Amino acid sequence: MNQRQLEAFHAVMLSGSVTAAADRLHLSQPAVSRLIGDLERSVGFRLFHRAKGSPLRATPEAESFHQEVERSFLGIEALSRVANDIRTARSGNLRIACLPALATGFLPEVIRDFLAAYPAIRVNLQSRSSTTVRQWVAAQQFDLGLATPSQNTIGLRIEPFLSLPGVCVLPPGHRLKRKDVITPQDLAGESFVSLALEDPSRAKIDRIFDDARVERELRIETQYAMTIGGFVMRGVGCAILNPVSARDFIPHGVLVRRFEPEVRFEYVLCLPEHRLPSRVATAFIEAMKSARSRLLAELKLA
Repeated sequence: MNQRQLEAFHAVMLSGSVTAAADRLHLSQPAVSRLIGDLERSVGFRLFHRAKGSPLRATPEAESFHQEVERSFLGIEALSRVANDIRTARSGNLRIACLPALATGFLPEVIRDFLAAYPAIRVNLQSRSSTTVRQWVAAQQFDLGLATPSQNTIGLRIEPFLSLPGVCVLPPGHRLKRKDVITPQDLAGESFVSLALEDPSRAKIDRIFDDARVERELRIETQYAMTIGGFVMRGVGCAILNPVSARDFIPHGVLVRRFEPEVRFEYVLCLPEHRLPSRVATAFIEAMKSARSRLLAELKLA
């Protein structure tokens, strides 16, 4: 018994004749008859009554046998659909871990557009600190992650993803609102909301102010850029942020200005070291890179 014989039998049962089955399978009638005969010898019982001048009639044994054959063909068709969905990335799950700086503005836009193109994909997005993102991806709990760079990359493949110049964010109506470029000297004595010490950008910002011999009034230190933006929006102080997070607060009256000297905010793409990305993950990474190009153009950084 082989697959070709079962296909011939299935086609005859569905079409009711050898002629129609032959057309369906793109075979000659003798070839289909030969396959049916071979199958009968293999199973050990007659499948069809053949009477000259009468239509082909299936035996009761053939009816019983066909029920199981049909289940097999339905299973094969289902497997073919699944394989096609995987091949075209039309279905599947995507698990993303991301630091909050990119999880609140950048990624939601990418995911929205990605789901419009792949509506059957299910996305699980978790926003955590960069340390946790790297740990989760290294443990293969997530397909990919976005985080700040780190020397500890065991279990990870790291690719540079996004590098942005920091901007100065000022409360609505701030005294510096007429300035296009803010320098450390402009912020002397200002109330300042700072990133926490564990953020790589914090050391860069502190060094700039130390080199300029400018004292700020460090009122608040906090881990997440979006929290800093919330404080600035409420007039608590000024801050230096990545422009992606800063732009979300412009509709709330926050003023965003270029800051000099330049301080870079760096983000990397994290992938499990010992597992290749799925087709869905690969398609999403390409979508992120396209969105990155649009973002840089929007920020006039391309």
